Amino acid sequence: MATTSDRSAGESTRELVPFRVRMADGRDVELEYSSPRPAEGHDEAAVLEALPWFEPGKPLRNYMLHESDFYDEVEQVWGRRWGAEGIGTLREVVVSRPSENEVRPEYAEEWQYYYSSAGGNADLGRLQAQFDEYYAVLADNGVRVNYIEPPVPAIGAYGWIKNLVTLAGGGLVVHGGAIVHRYGLGSWQKGREVIWQQVLAALQVPVYLTIHGTGVGEPGAGRWLDEKTFVFNESVVANEEGLRQLEFVLSNLGVELIVCHSPGWYDTTGHGNIGTSHMDMVMLTVDEGKVLLAPHLVNYGFVRELIRRGYEIIEVPVEEYWDLALNGVTLSPGRVVMNAGSPTVLRALEKHGVEVIQVDFSESHKFAIAGLHCATLELVRDQPD
Repeated sequence: MATTSDRSAGESTRELVPFRVRMADGRDVELEYSSPRPAEGHDEAAVLEALPWFEPGKPLRNYMLHESDFYDEVEQVWGRRWGAEGIGTLREVVVSRPSENEVRPEYAEEWQYYYSSAGGNADLGRLQAQFDEYYAVLADNGVRVNYIEPPVPAIGAYGWIKNLVTLAGGGLVVHGGAIVHRYGLGSWQKGREVIWQQVLAALQVPVYLTIHGTGVGEPGAGRWLDEKTFVFNESVVANEEGLRQLEFVLSNLGVELIVCHSPGWYDTTGHGNIGTSHMDMVMLTVDEGKVLLAPHLVNYGFVRELIRRGYEIIEVPVEEYWDLALNGVTLSPGRVVMNAGSPTVLRALEKHGVEVIQVDFSESHKFAIAGLHCATLELVRDQPD
């Protein structure tokens, strides 16, 4: 039986029609199709009459379809104008609450391999409470929050799958669709992409590309300067082929890719003090024309590029870097949510007219599980007309 669901204010009512995949081994996988037109009262003749490429008694004018833009019909076909480019008001995300997957004893025993902490494992109850507080902040600020319940236990191709709360690892959602990662930070990540791709499918987010071949790239943890300019670094999370594939998709969507160069590591991470990984660990666009930056972890050419574009740079002191203010989330221009702490950064942001909402994410940070941005797959932001 079909059910009707109004996804959110301002969206047309769509009808959820159940269907299933019957597997060769006899299992049934239950799914839903979000139909843009409820069956009750549907008038097919009226639909055809409104089509500019249709004339009664003739085949459709296919050339008109060839001249259409995917983004112009993504809402009608896929249910939403997916895309979180830029720093416009954040409207919709998907998150994953911490589970037993995040506190396996092996993470403390081989902490450098798992990009974890020599201090042991997090307290799961405290971890969940802090994540719940962050989710509440998002909801209180008008963000539509979708939740997933990841598989427990989760075992991937190379052992336990860690960091199933780092939804930024689900991909980059841009201008109508998603780019799915091929991981470079850790082999223990591999298997997450299978879960995230099913989440994207359940939400009806089309996938533009899964980074493949010899490409490696994790662009969901990149940063936007504006809706037409995306910044990503290589470090340990991307290689040249992954960046080429990313640029190919972004350029087709009218988005410029700026590649930043950040140091990585080799035999040791120095208790987290050597190198870095994702762009969301070194930069955060907090307002139009204003960025929070750790200049000691980017190439100076990138600093010059920001200056050339007219950006004000608000510097994060080295001694406050691990407070992870940089791994915050911009809710709208001039309004951000970030981890509690970083008093120098907080004063500097307020001096620059940026409103800051602080959330205690210390348990997650202490055990290298996720920062606020890491824990968020941004699905929809307001876009300029």
